[in-house]
Amino acid sequence: MHDVDEEDIRVLDLEDGRIEFTAAGRKFYTGYFGYAGIDIRQVKTRADLDRACHAAFPYLFTYAEQRLKKCPQTLEIRALRAVVQNDTARFERIYRQLQTRHQLAVIQPSGGHPAPT
Repeated sequence: MHDVDEEDIRVLDLEDGRIEFTAAGRKFYTGYFGYAGIDIRQVKTRADLDRACHAAFPYLFTYAEQRLKKCPQTLEIRALRAVVQNDTARFERIYRQLQTRHQLAVIQPSGGHPAPT
């Protein structure tokens, strides 16, 4: 079992059958559902959430692309963007770069200071 970061919890199930979005959930679902024209304030139960997720699914990659544009453009993020954009050639090129970087990884001595050159 792994620890769950509070940011990972987006929806709370209430005892009366309703759901409540956490701050992270409101931020995520407002943007995601917005692409499908769904008002998050109308999503009040788990069944509503399931229907909203199903309706918004065709917009998932569009939403993901917009979120990824805001991230620092590391090789990993660039690889994810290539996947979202269905650009197999670019993904494979970046993947090879990631593999090379992993193979050449410098192990830092204890204390976290860079190894002398």
